[in-house]
Amino acid sequence: AILAQVLFLYALPRVYSANSVAHALAAHRVPSARVPHAMFSTCCPARLALPLLALTTASPSAAAAAPDNIAALGEECRGYLAQKNFASPQNLQQALHGPCPMNATAQGLYAPDPRPRIPGASDTTEMACRYGNPQMWGHCGVCCGLRPHFNWVVGTCEATQGAGQFCRNLPQCMLDGSPKINYVAAYQFDGTNFQLLDDSSVGDLSTSGVSGDHSKGTGWEAKKSQHKWRGGDWTTKYAPWASGPGEAGPQGPRGVTPPAGMWVLSAENFYYGAFYMLTQLGINLDGKGQPTGTNCWNWELDPVEGTAGWSPGKPLSGNINMLYSTNDAQASGCMPMAYGSNQMNGLRTQFSFPEDFRSYCAANPQATGCKPWEEKISWSGGKGGSHRFENLWDEPYLFAIVVDAKGYWIYRWRTAALGGKSGWTGLERFQAARTVPARPNAVKDPRGLQTDVPGDVTEAVILQPALSAEGSCLRSSIETVDWQFGADALGAIAHELGEDGVGQAYEGAQNWWLHFVDTKQNAGYPLSIAGVPAGAMKADLTCNVPGSFTCSCHVQHREEVLQR
Repeated sequence: AILAQVLFLYALPRVYSANSVAHALAAHRVPSARVPHAMFSTCCPARLALPLLALTTASPSAAAAAPDNIAALGEECRGYLAQKNFASPQNLQQALHGPCPMNATAQGLYAPDPRPRIPGASDTTEMACRYGNPQMWGHCGVCCGLRPHFNWVVGTCEATQGAGQFCRNLPQCMLDGSPKINYVAAYQFDGTNFQLLDDSSVGDLSTSGVSGDHSKGTGWEAKKSQHKWRGGDWTTKYAPWASGPGEAGPQGPRGVTPPAGMWVLSAENFYYGAFYMLTQLGINLDGKGQPTGTNCWNWELDPVEGTAGWSPGKPLSGNINMLYSTNDAQASGCMPMAYGSNQMNGLRTQFSFPEDFRSYCAANPQATGCKPWEEKISWSGGKGGSHRFENLWDEPYLFAIVVDAKGYWIYRWRTAALGGKSGWTGLERFQAARTVPARPNAVKDPRGLQTDVPGDVTEAVILQPALSAEGSCLRSSIETVDWQFGADALGAIAHELGEDGVGQAYEGAQNWWLHFVDTKQNAGYPLSIAGVPAGAMKADLTCNVPGSFTCSCHVQHREEVLQR
């Protein structure tokens, strides 16, 4: 499957660098169930005869005249064009050979409705992405024009079919006892508060919100079968999708969109499992058996996921009950990723991004994260990164994941230690309110204000930073002009010029972060919430090798041992 992806890069009628191929191979893992199974399918397979007339594209010559007002760009985006020897943004656009051809018929069958259903939610019509991941060219054009509609997937090892790669070599206690979920909730931000999305929440729904108690068989346990999805790398999966008989994408869940959104999972045990996010289009396609030969795997966020399937049979990066947070499992070209702290800062010997931490680093120049030219810190998490939560056996936790203009904010609270509450008003162990405020109480526990979070920490937050337009141009400046970083730069430049809308010069060039708003999650936090150096991860691993996995793993950090 990996080879097929690489060959596909070279097979396209456009130029891709060796560096872009390296990026395709450098993903932390490529789960079999998330890789397209028909990279070379014909445009219109017999099982779905879509009319060719539905394929639409707008060449640069047909679009509005592209402005060459480079002076209107910010310093980093001007610098990007100069460094790459582009006289104008048009030259960059031409180098990317876009936009891709979008199939309106396929979109109408499988994509969610771009029109909002909640006042204050964004209409995503003009957010269609048409530069980026090679899957946008092919498969009847169903992936071209992907919009920022995201939703959750829960992965478990429940024995409903042959064991997936994440579920092998596990003890029976783990297979039988984790996870134990109370409820899952999805929320759309309306500009003031987060509003519950009934069609994307699983539990006992009522006028007050959603609820559930695993020990009583209510909530998730009673309703999960209604949301069964296509298993694979995780043996059994659940997700909200257009699953009704004859239900088209626009009739199904819309998912979370700009201006911001949130997903919540409350569990009595989340020792091992997965809570991750994909595009709503991809979830719909996979649920329907990939009728166009693809699941449009162009974006993924893994805020809480076990890792036994990353390299099956080999030692894990952490103990089996250390669940990792990752945002770079797949690149889209529509929503730029930081990767390393030094890369996000353009390999310079000064701190520039994220912008919100400039004043913090100016006041604390020696603080973790403020010297990216000296530190090796992953701000996108994943293997080798520090973005992980140790989860203890039969310890109730509540996770809340926010996506807004500043990044992905991943919160965890020990609800039993907080009297059944969390740090977010309205989000509790056994119930979540229909409307919740824009942000939680500030996390205060110092151990929860840095990544690599121990299991007994009562409150914690991890940040995976977003990239602004200027940040994206700087991040792309150290990379080859390819389908990922070239598209990231063009999306930033198009936005700064105000030319990224329908019918405009750079229609389809996107940086989705720029459509989100700041929900003010940052309560004056240190930059260590975005990552710590690998050398600062002081856990003694005892449950990270197949055969050593148990249901009682609990790290003793070196500081704890020294204090005895």
